[in-house]
Amino acid sequence: MTDLKQARDLIQAAQRRHQRVPEMMKGVNVPYYRRGEMSIPAFKMKPGGDPEVDGGATSMKIMRKAAQLPIDFFFYDLEDASPDNPDLKPLARNFIVDAFSELDYGDRVRAFRPNNIRTPYFEDDICTVVGKIGYKLDAIVLPKTETADEVKDVQNILRHVQRLSGVNNRIAIEVLIESPRAFQQADQIAALEDVTALIFGAWDFARTIGGRVEPNTWLHDQGAARQLLPIIAAAHGKDAVDAVTATLPIRPKDPTDSAAIEKHKRAIELAGQDAAEARRIGFAAKWILHPDQIEAIQGAWTPDRDTAVAALTLAADYTKAAKLGSGAEVVGDQLADKAVVGTEWWVVRAGLHAGILTNTDIERTGYTLQQLERTVRTRD
Repeated sequence: MTDLKQARDLIQAAQRRHQRVPEMMKGVNVPYYRRGEMSIPAFKMKPGGDPEVDGGATSMKIMRKAAQLPIDFFFYDLEDASPDNPDLKPLARNFIVDAFSELDYGDRVRAFRPNNIRTPYFEDDICTVVGKIGYKLDAIVLPKTETADEVKDVQNILRHVQRLSGVNNRIAIEVLIESPRAFQQADQIAALEDVTALIFGAWDFARTIGGRVEPNTWLHDQGAARQLLPIIAAAHGKDAVDAVTATLPIRPKDPTDSAAIEKHKRAIELAGQDAAEARRIGFAAKWILHPDQIEAIQGAWTPDRDTAVAALTLAADYTKAAKLGSGAEVVGDQLADKAVVGTEWWVVRAGLHAGILTNTDIERTGYTLQQLERTVRTRD
């Protein structure tokens, strides 16, 4: 009989080397869960008002509402949603500090968006907001990114400000990918430790490549770029967040205006359709601009009870079959092997996050959550 000891030694050495490289998938290096991310203006004022008095009253009213909306993730916006005015930016920063100091946000993911690092606003955005209430922040949303090197600098700056402020919470960075160069460097950006998500910026991306964003065609028009971002993000255990829906659901001023009512309804449906498509191709969440979009968008990542239970049952059946010596289960006319069950496991996880599935549902399967999840991974 041939002695294969040398071959076995070679195999085992190769195994040890490759076992140091874990399987990567969406979100394994992200410390929070969200289905939608809502932008909240840090400064809002009717024309002709006093910026400090009227602007403060209006801005704080909007910010307080954010604390009550049923959203998973919100960010106060110092960039595009605040006036590009050096006299008003300081007020907007102070309003953010006041809001975070006064309001209770529950278990929402809390963030803000500074202006980009090349602007004269960035320094005070970081020093004022992070320096004063960085201990309350979960993340920042970084706009107009061009290179991985700039994101690395922002990562170091945030850590330094936190250290000087005497706090030790790590602030995650969600990076907007909205230019050709940023898209080329997306892999290097996603590889940075504090980066948790790549966000697709459809409008600026179209602007920088000379394209357009049309409500009914942008999913197709920008399909190649959009599909790559969830792949690049997941390769590093991070998330991808989809762009805004091109049509806003403007509420009818006249409750009897049937055309305006139908237009509002259609805009919400369009947001839901965009979100459902984003979920199918691997995005973890979608950008939200209007409160009426929240349910439609977050609902795309929220299975109903029957769907969640069916996915959990499939995982349990597959686990049982594996213990009995079978590598697959037949479900309807489909062969449910490890890969198929693995895609359904995301439904189980979403059901647990949304409270649609409970620990009692897991216990009824006869297995622990860890035992069930083991069946959809390629290695223990």
